[in-house]
Amino acid sequence: MPGGGKVEEQAPNKQFEEQLVEAMRSEPEASPLALLQGYSEHSVDDKGRIIMPQRFRDLFGRSCVITQGWDRSLFVFHPDTWQQVRAHLARYPFMNQDAVRLQRFFIAPADYVDIDSQGRLAIPAHLREFARISLPTAESPSTVVIVGAPYRLEIWSKQRWKEVNAQIEDATVFQAAATLGVKLEL
Repeated sequence: MPGGGKVEEQAPNKQFEEQLVEAMRSEPEASPLALLQGYSEHSVDDKGRIIMPQRFRDLFGRSCVITQGWDRSLFVFHPDTWQQVRAHLARYPFMNQDAVRLQRFFIAPADYVDIDSQGRLAIPAHLREFARISLPTAESPSTVVIVGAPYRLEIWSKQRWKEVNAQIEDATVFQAAATLGVKLEL
């Protein structure tokens, strides 16, 4: 960063997340994008490309939008979903400092990316740098983790995925469920 400043990671804005979830609920429950789930690991090639798993590729088609995500991950949206997210963020006034931060965090680094005929997508260099995803070297391969979550995929450096998940404990998950009012009564 110019001037040697440190980039601070921002915690999610709860009001924004709640409003985004509400906006997404307007889409039919049966939307395949709402059902994204799964975990896979993939190598990064020397051009910064990864293979999108077939089960996700079928839903995304030939393009996607990649932007910064929480905890140094990358969020991957279907272009239609991205338009909803972007439109929602654009409704906030530019004279509101929190709104500007969210717009800068999500919209400014976002990039439309083509998925080639072999199912590969090239992660732009600025997003690889943000997510700490390196190019492979002769001594060190580079691996990413791709996880499905409702309405998005997340791409993580394998190391960062391990670090973040090592910090998650049952008590934290139970607290999150309680905070969100999640009750699984089957």
